[in-house]
Amino acid sequence: MNEPDMLAALRAGATLVTVNNRLARHWRKRFADAARQAASVWPAPDILPWGAWLRRQWEEASLLADDAPLLLDARQTGRVWQDIIDDGGLPLLQAAGSARLAQEAWTLVQDWHLALPFEPLESHDDVRHFERWAARFNDICTRQGWLDEARLPARLIEALAEGRLAAPSHLLLLGFEDWTPLQRAVLEALRLRGSRIDEWTEPAHAVPSRAVRHAFPDMATEDEAAARWARARLDQNPELRLAVIAPDLRDRRARLTRLLDAQLAPHTLLPGQGDEARPWNISLGLPLGEHGMVRAAFLIFALGDARLETETLGQALRSSFLAGFAQERDARALLDASLRKRGERRVSRDYARRQAAEGGCPTMGRLLARLHEARQSQPSRQSPADWVRSLRDELKLAGWPGDAALGSHAFQLRQTWLDAMTSLARLAVVQPRMTRAEALAQLRALAAETLFQPEAVSDAPVQVLGPLEAIGLSFDAVWLLGMHHEQWPPDARPNPFLPMRLQARLGLPHASPARELAYLRRVSARLLELAPEVIVSHPVQDTGRDLEPSPLFDHLPWLEGALPQSALPMPAQWAVPALDLDMERLDDTQAPPLEEGALAPGGARVLELQSACPFRAFAELRLQARPLEEPDLGPDARVRGNLLHGLMERVWGELGDQAGLETMCRSELARDPGFSRASSLLQEMVQGHARAVVDEEARHRRDLWPDRLKALETARLTELALEWLDVERSRPAFTVEAREAQQTVEIGGLRLHVKLDRVDALENGGRMILDYKTGQASPSDWDGERPAAPQLPLYAVTTDDVRAIAFARLRAGEVGLLARGEGFEPARGDERDWPQVMADWRRVLEGLAADFRAGRAAVDPRKPGVCTHCPLGMLCRIHEQAGTAFALGASEQ
Repeated sequence: MNEPDMLAALRAGATLVTVNNRLARHWRKRFADAARQAASVWPAPDILPWGAWLRRQWEEASLLADDAPLLLDARQTGRVWQDIIDDGGLPLLQAAGSARLAQEAWTLVQDWHLALPFEPLESHDDVRHFERWAARFNDICTRQGWLDEARLPARLIEALAEGRLAAPSHLLLLGFEDWTPLQRAVLEALRLRGSRIDEWTEPAHAVPSRAVRHAFPDMATEDEAAARWARARLDQNPELRLAVIAPDLRDRRARLTRLLDAQLAPHTLLPGQGDEARPWNISLGLPLGEHGMVRAAFLIFALGDARLETETLGQALRSSFLAGFAQERDARALLDASLRKRGERRVSRDYARRQAAEGGCPTMGRLLARLHEARQSQPSRQSPADWVRSLRDELKLAGWPGDAALGSHAFQLRQTWLDAMTSLARLAVVQPRMTRAEALAQLRALAAETLFQPEAVSDAPVQVLGPLEAIGLSFDAVWLLGMHHEQWPPDARPNPFLPMRLQARLGLPHASPARELAYLRRVSARLLELAPEVIVSHPVQDTGRDLEPSPLFDHLPWLEGALPQSALPMPAQWAVPALDLDMERLDDTQAPPLEEGALAPGGARVLELQSACPFRAFAELRLQARPLEEPDLGPDARVRGNLLHGLMERVWGELGDQAGLETMCRSELARDPGFSRASSLLQEMVQGHARAVVDEEARHRRDLWPDRLKALETARLTELALEWLDVERSRPAFTVEAREAQQTVEIGGLRLHVKLDRVDALENGGRMILDYKTGQASPSDWDGERPAAPQLPLYAVTTDDVRAIAFARLRAGEVGLLARGEGFEPARGDERDWPQVMADWRRVLEGLAADFRAGRAAVDPRKPGVCTHCPLGMLCRIHEQAGTAFALGASEQ
């Protein structure tokens, strides 16, 4: 049967059954296009995918039987299997995954007429567990009067035999490559009842295809070549119908979307153009749960909790899908930043509501209050339908999906999500009552399993789809991506709940490599028939693995040289097609200068950042471009460092000088000749101060500091401080002159507020400035034209009579003094005296300060490692500097 015969049969009332929904949609359009040429009105053709056709047949058959069982859908059936496995008492790590595999095994049993129980000699423990589950599933369905879709074809055969179901006069089949015994039995029953059945297996193109193979270094290069090929072919002939087919479409989807937009619809990359129609269509949608609108719905469901995750609350504050976002967006962003600064992973709902009201977010405050009231009125258990109503009410209270008008894409997404919520109500058949947690778990599963694909441009010239979806379609040219030996044919995946030998012997799907090879040989042949021109490609490497071409295309010749036009760069004007704009490129590295003597934000960090990268100094300190803080499970390194600073300030506030330290140690020795540091008055003093600074911090962040953690932190601080005080006793005599001293200094025309950790007056005259360090530190960080740590040199050149500076390193196992100055060894190879070192520091620091004041803000990292942990990469876009070490994310050597 050819295409004209098929269209004629459909006009005569034949039923077309396809292997999938996409093929059904395709033929509905083909029929409409043909009918439109002959008439303005025509009867709708009867075209359905196999599953939908079976369900319609059952509806017709059950109308004639008073005792017809209730047909369960796949989710209802899955819930029954899940309950059976949960009640089985087995300690399964993945109960949900086991339920899916058991449901799949049950379908195979029905499709292949397998008899239970299986042969004992071929069975193992997993098979025997499945046999028990299957017996219970059968008993439950019989007792409840349920029919699952796996057994639906067998019941239709019975209905045909009993005359309760009329057989269609003419049935057309399209796209089927692999019939199960149960499907063949259905077709045979239809033939016995007088149905005429035609299966279309004729190649889409009578002319043999010109198929070639091509290899690419990696998947990214392969995808880019395919996108450029599509652009080049459409430039030659806009009327062509092209297909890009990939068995691993899920892995390539994001990259192909970006590349095809860049090549075929670059105007959609501009702000506000995301919903524009595209000249390409991808068959694989994203799960509902990956769309912002649906994620916002789950955020709303969590906002009524007594304690809110800071991350969840922050996402809700930044979501445009909640009421009042347009009016409060800035205030909500500031509130999110403020909550993150607390460092706690959870905050109380009442605290969040108060902060929202006080922080300029009254709508958000009222929203939290309404959601709390709604939650209070809900029972602990109710029917799935009641939960759907309750959850929909919460969405309404929150103003979901926001105040903005919905475009076509957003409207379709909203409706698909509401339909998915409605499907939750159908679970009442198999689970009459459930808790809120169970209802939300089911909704999350629905959001993960339901793919959303907006209404496609049915006549888009470029179609991106999977191999099995393409069977039965026709194109002018096709590109088959990812055809390497690990993927085509794939590894066998026999079902673990059925005997392995039985699956291999009967040739069940995915049961053995031989079965997969035979099946995909047929599919591969059909793929080569989709168009008169076919390119088959594969990557040579992926994540360090060498890949070989698929053996199923060994007979194809290799393409010599580069693909025609596929690797050529696109013309410069591609970036704004259909937009009549003159583009101007500006290389702006100059910020507005500051006035002489201006007070610069950031203190000594100004010079540190200007040395590391002038752009970061400008962006972080003048534009306030800083990343949001991330709540952690406990106090981070910054908090622990602050605790140590606070402890040392208190300790030296009591000791005063080195003599005070020695006096305390001598008095203890006189009182107890068996003195040990572990029992000294010094330890008691240090421990008391450590406990005080931890308690003070814990008062502000109670969630971060359970009692056990406070005790551990107190012990850690005490141990580090005692080790450091041993170092202090070995130094020449000194007096602590200042602790955490704040002052304003001026350098290079800038005024800076700085805080000196500690200033010691030395016995032989002069001062020594110390900076406590809990991380990596080295005196070499003070040197060079762009020093990594210019703070101590800055303090030295702006403080009178400084004779030395030092890092006081307080790090477990690495406690010590790293100093430079009079009385200390100079750096290796450095023959300068102390005055010359100070003069060089002043010159370098004045230059850095002058550059910052002058507004010099070039993207110029000191070395590649500076960019490794910088949060501003998306702002400076250094990754676009192709060919540089910075673009490759090189680390410090």
